[in-house]
Amino acid sequence: MLTAAQTMQKQVFALASNQLVLDAIRELLQRGFSGAPVVDDGKIVGVFSERDALTAIAAAHYEDDPPGTVAQHMRREFAVVDGQADLYELAMVFRDHAVRWLPVVDRRCTLLGIVSRSDVLSAMHRLYKHREKSNYERLQEHMALKHGPLH
Repeated sequence: MLTAAQTMQKQVFALASNQLVLDAIRELLQRGFSGAPVVDDGKIVGVFSERDALTAIAAAHYEDDPPGTVAQHMRREFAVVDGQADLYELAMVFRDHAVRWLPVVDRRCTLLGIVSRSDVLSAMHRLYKHREKSNYERLQEHMALKHGPLH
């Protein structure tokens, strides 16, 4: 079974916690990303998403203050996965959390990569297409050959 480490994207765009929100928003928009992990000294310390950016900039506009830094608006509680998590574990995490991507970390919370829902779906689709057919599927094929397609 494939693992997070085998399906993750190793080249990861990350933000720094001391980065200004406006700079982070500009970088997310330029790259077309919905969010990014926040990393300090190689360790993941948060995630900063479009939702966090919208909240920060709307509040800043309303209060007529600068939006501040990523650290002031990032989420500090977020789902992560270990590199050894298999595709089924990843699918369950995506099912249980409304996120598009997950940071893949080691025991020290060092960011190793990210895995997206589409990475997992693509890997599962490839595996499913190449799996052994079930007895039911073989029976359906046999019956279709013998009696024509069943409706």
